Amino acid sequence: MKKILLIGATGFIGRNILPLLQTKYSVYAPARHELNLLDYESVKDYLRSHNIDTIIQSANPNPVKNALEDKPETMFEDSMRIFMNLYLLQDYYGKMLYFGSGAEYGKARDISLAEEIQVGRIVPSDSYGLAKLWMNELAKKSKNIYNLRIFGCYGPYDHESKFLTHVIRCCLKEETITIRQNCIFDYMQVFDLAKIVSFFIERNMRYHDYNVCTGIPVSLYDIAAAIKQQMHSSSPIVIEKDGFNKEYTGSNDRLLEEIPFDFAFTSITNGIQIQIDFERKYYYEKTCG
Repeated sequence: MKKILLIGATGFIGRNILPLLQTKYSVYAPARHELNLLDYESVKDYLRSHNIDTIIQSANPNPVKNALEDKPETMFEDSMRIFMNLYLLQDYYGKMLYFGSGAEYGKARDISLAEEIQVGRIVPSDSYGLAKLWMNELAKKSKNIYNLRIFGCYGPYDHESKFLTHVIRCCLKEETITIRQNCIFDYMQVFDLAKIVSFFIERNMRYHDYNVCTGIPVSLYDIAAAIKQQMHSSSPIVIEKDGFNKEYTGSNDRLLEEIPFDFAFTSITNGIQIQIDFERKYYYEKTCG
């Protein structure tokens, strides 16, 4: 049985992909006190003693969404230090899959069905996008590190600030649904990501980076309207700023060339229903005990 090291198992992505991985592999999911990702020697000792086949790197230092991160100014450095420790130790594991971001393309302009060959034509103006771009450049020079580049991803236990969660909770509380500005996104259900990760654990990969997205653009307003309809909600939708913000979508042609031909992404309609069912249970358990 393959040995998998899942880094960031308590985060949004890690928490959702862990159950599927555990049905197929021997999964190590160390807590912070068991593995200090910021310390090179600690990471080296862990890898030497566990004979890992695949690392799934889903940890993403983020002080906004993680109360344990109390130094926002170190997010860039911490992200790069974690990646570099794993990058420099690539001889100690079979391969590593990590999650990049559409922000690598530079979010100061429209990102419209962008292809992988377009990455690096513009340097992102934000620290997060810049860090992910540098990681991608290093991954392409590695022998066994692969970037699964995510655009929009949603699912159970998502942060309350994320759009689908925000809209559903507004409906549950019968509050106004606010949208700062309409925008075209690509939203993928996180369970689909889990299946893709499992597939790439088993397969030799042709490229070192893939846009992992549905390839189907959808507007925030249309998502909000669909949620309202499925929840039979009377909450009004208010868009605070006219026009559209920058588009944020990617082409998944490269991905589709390698994943099984019968793989189908969860439709936004079905994904919304999964999220509504979860939020109804989770929200009422959290608020009503």
